[in-house]
Amino acid sequence: MRPPHVVHRFPAALIACLAIAIALALAPDLRAQEPPGLSSGSGQGTGTGRSAGIQRNRTGSNSGRGPERAGPGQGFGGEVQGPPIVRPSQSIPRGPGVNVRFPDDPALGPLLGGEEARGAGAQGAALVTQEVLKNAQLVIENYDRSRAMEEVARGAILSNQLLLAHHILEQAATAALREENSLRHDQLIIEAITTTALLTETLIREGKTQPVLLEPDDTRPEPISRKLDPKFAIRLARLEWQRAAFLARQIDNPTYRSQLLAQVVEGMGKDSTRIVIEYVRTPDRGSEGAVRKDSQQATEAARKNEQQATEFAKSADDLLIEATQFANEIERPIWRNQALERSAISAGESQQFARAVAIASNIENSEARAQAFLLVAESQSHQNQNEQATQTYQEVVKAVARVQQNGLRGVLTGYLVDSLISTGRFEDARAALVLYPTESERFVALEAIAESQGRRGAAAAAREWIAQEARPEYQSALYRRVNSGVLAAIETERSSLYLGKDAQQAPAPPPPAR
Repeated sequence: MRPPHVVHRFPAALIACLAIAIALALAPDLRAQEPPGLSSGSGQGTGTGRSAGIQRNRTGSNSGRGPERAGPGQGFGGEVQGPPIVRPSQSIPRGPGVNVRFPDDPALGPLLGGEEARGAGAQGAALVTQEVLKNAQLVIENYDRSRAMEEVARGAILSNQLLLAHHILEQAATAALREENSLRHDQLIIEAITTTALLTETLIREGKTQPVLLEPDDTRPEPISRKLDPKFAIRLARLEWQRAAFLARQIDNPTYRSQLLAQVVEGMGKDSTRIVIEYVRTPDRGSEGAVRKDSQQATEAARKNEQQATEFAKSADDLLIEATQFANEIERPIWRNQALERSAISAGESQQFARAVAIASNIENSEARAQAFLLVAESQSHQNQNEQATQTYQEVVKAVARVQQNGLRGVLTGYLVDSLISTGRFEDARAALVLYPTESERFVALEAIAESQGRRGAAAAAREWIAQEARPEYQSALYRRVNSGVLAAIETERSSLYLGKDAQQAPAPPPPAR
């Protein structure tokens, strides 16, 4: 028998549950019964308030413009939505920030499209329009105006609107020079020089492959259709560097002024190398035609290509000459020596050896001069210009001998010996040992030379000079290093044979599954 209080409670709880279930079942029907709308007050209609009144609609809002009210199992708009499906690969949380949308996300809108943004696949969606440029020109303050122009110029460079970027960068530089705050003034000029380096690199690279700056059939207002041929690209790049050098001279801070002018010189050296690589070593042969009908056309085309290569080589050399003049204007010696050193190295890499030697000779600091000559000599050796390399190595020896600090002279001598060993000049390497300040450094270098000769198949010659020239207390160790080099060469040969054999016996990869 149940207690009396349980008997009295049970019907009340049952009734409450039934009431809740009935309310949930009738909720959609009750929600569908909208109250009458308000009359518009126009006097038209039947007087019911629904003919022309502001009444509730299927969206559930008074204005009639909100999203539709979601019914059971429905989302906004009335579409049926099932329960969310969690895939096995999504069961592990990917961490915070996985769904963050950044301002430069292309899905959020076309890059630099202004108010007239177009679709991602539309023509000119990622181009800098005249409207964008006009909006940037509305900025009055010099600092903000220069920064705005810098951003537009970088966008123009990325979209290959190079002539437009040239003009915009000029406006940015003008605003930077007008900035009265010294710190901001220097910051804006540094940013302009950095953008200049990006523009000149793009000009030289695109001058060979891009027929025009913008497509002639561009439908935007005032399209730029001037052709970007190689000669025009090189002239424009040189003009950019002249402006960058002028800006560097206007920097207030003397350290930054020297550093940025050195960067200008280094950038000009790199662009000179790019000109040689892009236009001199690999001339454009498109004008020759796929098939020549006679030898006269072939001779004419070869003469034309040779003439163009000579002109481009002179342009690259002129750029180095102007860079050397800018380098001599640098106030701080450390930046001046570094600028000349890197210019000489760039000239050596592009096989402009005469200019490289001339630039290296103008370096006052012995350490920087030795490093510049050393890298130029290595470039000459790699191009089989052995006589010129020998003369350049002699200049390295003279520069190292002028270094007064023993520790620094030992380090530079190590660089020289390593370079001579890498180019196979073992006798010259042994002759350079007198530059070492201590006997222990000479012995270590002798061991390196002996092992290198054994590794390169010159073990007999190594043993001969050890027996004739080496000190008696060094001979045992040197013979051992020669044997170590021979064994290392054998091991290398064995490894290459096994690798080649395995590659030949390896089964062919299966065809890709379709």
